[in-house]
Amino acid sequence: MSISILHRRSILALGAIALLAACGGAQTSTARALPPNAASVGHVAAHGKSWMLPEAKNEDLLYVSNVYTITAYSYPAGKLVGTLSDFDKPYGLCVDAKGDVFVTDSVFAKIYEYPHGGTKPIRTLSDPEYVPYGCAVDPTSGNLAVMNYSDSGAREGDLAIYHKARGYPKSYISYGFYYYYYGGYDPEGNLYIDGCNDYCENFEFAELPKGKNVLKGILINQVTFPGGVQWDGKYIAIGNESTGTIDQFTIANGESTLEGSTSLDGIGIFGQFAIDGANVVVPNQFDVGSGSNVLYYAYPAGGSSTQTLTKGVFYPFATAISLAAIR
Repeated sequence: MSISILHRRSILALGAIALLAACGGAQTSTARALPPNAASVGHVAAHGKSWMLPEAKNEDLLYVSNVYTITAYSYPAGKLVGTLSDFDKPYGLCVDAKGDVFVTDSVFAKIYEYPHGGTKPIRTLSDPEYVPYGCAVDPTSGNLAVMNYSDSGAREGDLAIYHKARGYPKSYISYGFYYYYYGGYDPEGNLYIDGCNDYCENFEFAELPKGKNVLKGILINQVTFPGGVQWDGKYIAIGNESTGTIDQFTIANGESTLEGSTSLDGIGIFGQFAIDGANVVVPNQFDVGSGSNVLYYAYPAGGSSTQTLTKGVFYPFATAISLAAIR
């Protein structure tokens, strides 16, 4: 990986790159003990009052995580209908079967659950020893997976699974990973996550099969740096920054097969994207021509973007779509 990409990533990542290499070995799961002072981590970032237009609860919504806020837009129209405030680098967004939206706050070390179109969290989970990054919800169980980029001391992270999105998580570690970035479930409840080793020289990918307690490493040579991970209705889709594409894979028997690739014109660094039917909505952090924005593309056709959102967008990390019709 080039120094320039590492430098750009360091703007968003918390903590320095660790100097010690991760050791090889078995991949395991453990139960983390609740540490003291779990109530809060970090300083308070106040950036205005949360608000949401009344019609938002009855509309399909696109949520976008920014540096200090979560912005909500009517979907697919893209009208700004609300802003959730008082975050500090909320890297991840994901949605459960009810349309509730989960936000991972990397500085406060918390995961907030918001109802569709709501302005106040209905639940807050603590992740105080770690820096939470991406998240995903198992459609078969309601379990919440959080990919912890690193721990609070900038050492290696883990995969944390909250049973029914409650309580304190079970921790899964893979010694091939050092930093954990993004993840996504398929309809059967198999979880797929990506990350990298201690210097991000090697892309890492793993599967946690439904009902199992061991992460299975999967070799993917086509991707060099962790991007968003999403089930697209047929394949596991992985963001590939080095090529500006979303690549589609079949994962079977511990092996990956590249099935296709969607080219995204105008994309710089992008995080967790959202796929909905024939569209993919991508957070675009560094577009040289127009600054940070959110771009819509036809999926899987790709090519030029079909719509651009800029209002309220400030270095976006992730997008998620919450449907009103399922409530």
